[in-house]
Amino acid sequence: MNPDRATSRAWTLAAAAGVAAAESTILIAVIAFGSVRSGPVLITALALKYPFCYALTRHRPGAWMALLLWESTGLVAALAKPGLPGYQRVTELGLAGGCLVLLAMAASTFPTPTFGSR
Repeated sequence: MNPDRATSRAWTLAAAAGVAAAESTILIAVIAFGSVRSGPVLITALALKYPFCYALTRHRPGAWMALLLWESTGLVAALAKPGLPGYQRVTELGLAGGCLVLLAMAASTFPTPTFGSR
């Protein structure tokens, strides 16, 4: 890992956490005001994302991986869900895609894993 590159991209962790938290907040608001029957369950599931966003700002690799998987799932869901209005599809694709780009840029801020020698 190049220390200069890792230092210059340190801002991407906070940016990715902010985009992911904003995405969850927007989705929770849409569900809360859209009177979806399964709203409480969906809101609870989306609220589980906030601790990972916070942990990412604390530079936790597990949170990075969890958000990478979460946003990838959101991207696939936005592409595959039938009947999703165009503006919702574009919004989710933009937020999830932007977060994935930031997470990919932030990968260089973590140390390279090494295996012990025997």
